[in-house]
Order: sequence, then structure tokens, then C-alpha cells
Amino acid sequence: LRDRRSLANDGMFMIVVTVDKQTGAVVGRPEIVTRGFVHLNERDPIMDEAIERIIKAIDTPGDHISEIALLKSQIKDAVSRYLYEQTKRRPMVFPVVVEV
Repeated sequence: LRDRRSLANDGMFMIVVTVDKQTGAVVGRPEIVTRGFVHLNERDPIMDEAIERIIKAIDTPGDHISEIALLKSQIKDAVSRYLYEQTKRRPMVFPVVVEV
């Protein structure tokens, strides 16, 4: 019930990151999908900076991702903190890691 209230009040922010299964390297640019959050488009400075924060959060030495749960946690923490700093809202952040 608390999650439903949070979604209704602050919306959601879903981040999709694609990772190469064999090498662990991040493939392509992260994608962001928002619902019920402040009206943003792909060219919005908040979205641009959110993507930069995601890239910094997943940038590990050697560019190798070995632990998916840790990656999700890093993404969620970085984006949640940034969005609160900018909007004073706490949308639910859903990091999705797709292995290809």
C-alpha cells in the first residue's frame, strides 16, 4: 500500500541498462522511462544529468560488471539521490539490467 501511495505521489523512474553476458561490459547507452514523474523529455537537462550519473555509477575499473545486484543498487542510489536534489521528490527507481 505504501508503494502505491509513493507511485501516485512521486511517480516512477525506470532505468534499463544492457550488459554483455560474456564480458560484463555495458552495451549502449542506458534508457530511462518515467511515469507519473515531473514532465520530462529526452532532451531535458535533468534527464541528461541522470544518464551521466548512471554512467558514472556503472563505470567500474576495467569496465566489467560482475555482480548484477550491486550494479542495480549503485544505479538506484545514484539516481534517487540526484532526483531528490533536483526535484525534492522521491520517485520509485527501478533499475533493470538486461544481459545479452
